[in-house]
Amino acid sequence: MSNIQNLLLENPDLAKNITIQVKGYDLLNFADKLVKQTALEVEQRIKAENKPDKLLTRQQVSETLDVSLSTLWHWEKKGILVPLKIGSKVRYRQSDVEKAITKK
Repeated sequence: MSNIQNLLLENPDLAKNITIQVKGYDLLNFADKLVKQTALEVEQRIKAENKPDKLLTRQQVSETLDVSLSTLWHWEKKGILVPLKIGSKVRYRQSDVEKAITKK
């Protein structure tokens, strides 16, 4: 990203008063690049949303997050990381664990 782009992104009020002369060819290239980049991002989101969520055991989550089983129990009570209960088994969605990692 150029210095001008950074300046305008950081100071949107400046962009209101600037007039830019652009060649049609450059504008078409910019639009093409923007459309391709957006399409790629949308495709990646769709793939991520359609990926089935892996279920992890308490032990796997404990090892992944490097916390004790009692910490997981406390987090469940506080709503920080809520497991799924399947019959008598307790499982955690991998996506929930990943979110906990980013918040941690």
